[in-house]
Amino acid sequence: MTTAAQVLTAYGIVILIVGFSLGSLLGAARMKAPSARSLAMAHVETLMQGAMSLSLGFAVSATGWEGGLSTVGAVLLVAGLAMQATGATLNWLTKTNDQFAERSPGFILNSLSSFASFPGLLIIAFGTLSNL
Repeated sequence: MTTAAQVLTAYGIVILIVGFSLGSLLGAARMKAPSARSLAMAHVETLMQGAMSLSLGFAVSATGWEGGLSTVGAVLLVAGLAMQATGATLNWLTKTNDQFAERSPGFILNSLSSFASFPGLLIIAFGTLSNL
């Protein structure tokens, strides 16, 4: 397995654990207060990231794409995804109602995440598709 596939797979597994943990917290929070919108968003965000990271790790492995550029793409993507997940979780922890209106710390982290995740995704997409 390439380093890029290992990075994506490891992050996929870790973020799924985070997602399931947030889901357990969500269940407990919903028992006390029915509205837990920001926690639900953090939960769904992390579960989607887990599935996406595992899928991309498989795609990189399946195409046999190896080398430093694949690792750079994977690390950039994972860094951006981790920032996004952290931002969503921060919005929940800080009880942010509207991250855009409030310009919360979670909003800032979410906004910055695209500077890492989008280039990483483009590198992974180009390398994977060109090696099919």
